[in-house]
Amino acid sequence: MDLLEYQAKQLFAQVQIPVLPSQPLLTPSDLKKLQIPYPVVLKSQVLSSERIKSGGVRFVENTIDAIAVAQSLFNLPIKGEYPQVILAEARYDVENELFLAIMLDYALKKPVLLGSACGGDNLEYLLKNLQQCVIQEEFSSFYARELAIKMGFMGDSIASVSNIIEKMYDLLITYDLDLIEINPLGINHNGEFMALDGKIRINDYALNLHQNLLEYLNLPTNAQDGMANSSNQIILDSDKEFHQILDLDFNSNLSIITDNLDQGIFTINSCQNKQQKIKQCQILLLKNNLFWQNNIYSFLFQIIQDKKIKIVLINHSNQDEFVDILLDKITTYYQSQNQQKYLYSQDRIERQTGVRDENNLTSKTNTSFSPSREIHWIIRKISGLNNQEQQIQGIPIQLTTSLDDAIELIKNIKC
Repeated sequence: MDLLEYQAKQLFAQVQIPVLPSQPLLTPSDLKKLQIPYPVVLKSQVLSSERIKSGGVRFVENTIDAIAVAQSLFNLPIKGEYPQVILAEARYDVENELFLAIMLDYALKKPVLLGSACGGDNLEYLLKNLQQCVIQEEFSSFYARELAIKMGFMGDSIASVSNIIEKMYDLLITYDLDLIEINPLGINHNGEFMALDGKIRINDYALNLHQNLLEYLNLPTNAQDGMANSSNQIILDSDKEFHQILDLDFNSNLSIITDNLDQGIFTINSCQNKQQKIKQCQILLLKNNLFWQNNIYSFLFQIIQDKKIKIVLINHSNQDEFVDILLDKITTYYQSQNQQKYLYSQDRIERQTGVRDENNLTSKTNTSFSPSREIHWIIRKISGLNNQEQQIQGIPIQLTTSLDDAIELIKNIKC
């Protein structure tokens, strides 16, 4: 379960990660009781990472403008999601933005620290400067300082950054989180750090251990009638809304598929550390398995139509049910292709009379059949292979539980 920004910052404040004065708003009229001096920034509280691009973050100078902007934000869907809460927050003059994250690698069974000296929305620069540090043993400040140094910090800044990383790790362990991320972590002209946005992913199985987190399961219900839908409800505006694509290196033939931006960043960084180039990273925006049962062929068709893609790495974070769906559909696709090739070859065999069956041939040549090109599929399954090797015999699919092994498989493929 992912928390909204204002919820994540409530947890940040518990461990003294610096956050700005803020106030959640359930209706535009709540601005009449705003306790934060203007100017302020109003932020739509949705799970999408494209709030700024979609107009979900607005600066306002007074109450009249703020009410008008809040009204529009409550009615603005971002990737099909309407906010139930708007966050009003004090402005912060930023000179530099960083990216910090800690996520669990389920295959390694270890936390991984991630950091970039270039945070914010520019993913290209973020990825080019991304550093990582795997926590091999019991966590200590050494790991936090190592990441800060890798990010290029010196002097007192090392201690400041590592202090925030340590607090993030404390939060991760305290609540058994899957992910904690600050992007951006802002730095002002005085060298002070401030968490300007935050993301937390709670492990669903840990909720029973942390009863105080259950309050985040239900958002406020007294938002304006007709304005908001459940924050967990995704409304598709079009068929193109079920995934987004990060284009990286046009000269590569590798496409990565993940289920969230953080997993995508982690996978991209792991590939780059092994000098493996990537054409694109495709991030799936929905985790509803019923949706993918009905729409997976449309997604696969987009991959198959891109003749530049010859290798696909699927690294889906702890969602083996989806991977099973995808594996089943890929297998079915190749089996159908092999059947079509067989029928096509049978049509070309001369009959004993020396005359081909014209009716049968016509029916086949009128179809849109064309022999498919081969794509190599590398699938990383988190919780095991479940005896699926037999299912994929004769099909260009390889399964592994290790991301490092997956990358090595990619490097050994000759295309």
